[in-house]
Amino acid sequence: MLVALSACTHSVPVDTEFPEPLIAPMPVAVAVYYDESLIDFEHTEFIEQGSDWKVKLGDANLKMFERLFGSMFENLVPVASPEAGFAEGSRFEAIIIPAIEEMQVAPPRYGESEFFEAWIQYRVEAFHPNREPIVNWLVSGYGRSEGSMLQPSKSLQEATVLAMRDAAANIVIKFRQQPRIREWLDQQEGANE
Repeated sequence: MLVALSACTHSVPVDTEFPEPLIAPMPVAVAVYYDESLIDFEHTEFIEQGSDWKVKLGDANLKMFERLFGSMFENLVPVASPEAGFAEGSRFEAIIIPAIEEMQVAPPRYGESEFFEAWIQYRVEAFHPNREPIVNWLVSGYGRSEGSMLQPSKSLQEATVLAMRDAAANIVIKFRQQPRIREWLDQQEGANE
């Protein structure tokens, strides 16, 4: 009886390839630090009177940001810590630290929705080599996938990948539009003349 009443947990590993953005890279050298909390991120959504969902982004975040930043910047160098990036500051015009702030997922609700949905919010911080902040920017992504009772984990995985791709597209499109980023890029162009 107790087993029948307990909720089950669906584990949803996310492993995917991300398309390379078709953009001209910014002519700067950037250090990037990927924190363990980004690389090992797991999110559990507790659904009242239903199954719980554990989404394991694993290294999908790492793959996404490596592909994204590798296309955005002419020279991208991963560093072991923010301190390592600051210590080698003369090699870089900026140190970037992406992080995941929040994630939400929702399975279909009987009679209300036929879709799995995922929402992800990332924080992208960029610093001058002297540790002065350039930007501290929140960017979100949303994805939804038609629900499948036979493969619910696959449907949620698809929604999560779409949310990640949406966030990546927002970063590519809107990064250069951030006022502080535009100022920073103008400073770099002035320094290289």
